Amino acid sequence: MRVLVIGGTGFLSSAIVKEMQAAGHEVSIFTRGQRPAPNGVTAIVGDRKNYAAFKAALSQHTFDAVIDCIGYVPEDAQSDVETFAGRVGHFIFISTDFVYGGEPRKLPLREDTTPTEAYNDYGRNKVKCERILLQAWQDAQFPATILRPPHVMGAGSHLGTGSWHGRDPMLIDRLRQGAPVMVLDGGMLLIQPVVHTDVGRACAAALGKRQTFGQVYNMAGNEVVTTKEYHQIVGECLGCPVAFLSLPSSVYVEAFPDRRPFAQHRVYDIGKLIRDTGYTPQITVREAIREMVDWLQASGQAQPYQAQPLEEAIAAAIQNRDEELLRLLRNA
Repeated sequence: MRVLVIGGTGFLSSAIVKEMQAAGHEVSIFTRGQRPAPNGVTAIVGDRKNYAAFKAALSQHTFDAVIDCIGYVPEDAQSDVETFAGRVGHFIFISTDFVYGGEPRKLPLREDTTPTEAYNDYGRNKVKCERILLQAWQDAQFPATILRPPHVMGAGSHLGTGSWHGRDPMLIDRLRQGAPVMVLDGGMLLIQPVVHTDVGRACAAALGKRQTFGQVYNMAGNEVVTTKEYHQIVGECLGCPVAFLSLPSSVYVEAFPDRRPFAQHRVYDIGKLIRDTGYTPQITVREAIREMVDWLQASGQAQPYQAQPLEEAIAAAIQNRDEELLRLLRNA
């Protein structure tokens, strides 16, 4: 197939390009041209936010399928429909698990779980994009498939999740120096990450399958780990123990309401995707973390750890709270 990837040079989209090539497809990308195009790929340079120019540029080309990796707001999705309606056999949109909200959560989350209650603008805008594409399928059989990846791992990205630090460029050196990781709720939050190459494989598995048109799919790995286990695996790869401090997610969310999705269990039913496409995740969490550790060290992207005054103050507040609670409980 002739496949267009909108994006194509970023962490996730470049992995999708490589998997499309590995599956034997002829790949083009629509890119701003700020990064070099992958080998063997035709680059169409432009700004997808200039919707008129986007449509004009792509009307000169023909594709069997399009994968939009950088659709973030409803105007992007509307532009996709106007540009590709009647001109493409399959359209895949990369959404996010941030569309999910609502409490209490019944795990694992299914695709029909109240997606309209997203907790931040990123998730709410992805919901709007999804609605536009699904409505286009209902109204005019626009052949859209929506994939919702959660936390995406892989060489080319930083380590860290479910903590005050999030994706932490200093994590490797932090652990080597014995500095603590401030994990939410003691690191007991559940995550089901997916590796970027498996996202690409999921796209390849779905490509051209009519049963996926007008459908939404969870797309995750097949392993569920706690955020504490995640960081412990990083420590094992480095050969050093990990010190933890527990930051209550209730306090964290009160301070940063838009970060609420990071303070929840993120576990998903991927049975629908497996049934309709045959997709199966291939890379384990441990394998992915090892690849990331190796890449960060080899590339020089791992940054030296430098304690910040605010971080030290938060750590001290957590330690003082725990000591005071222990004192009160012992005197109970």
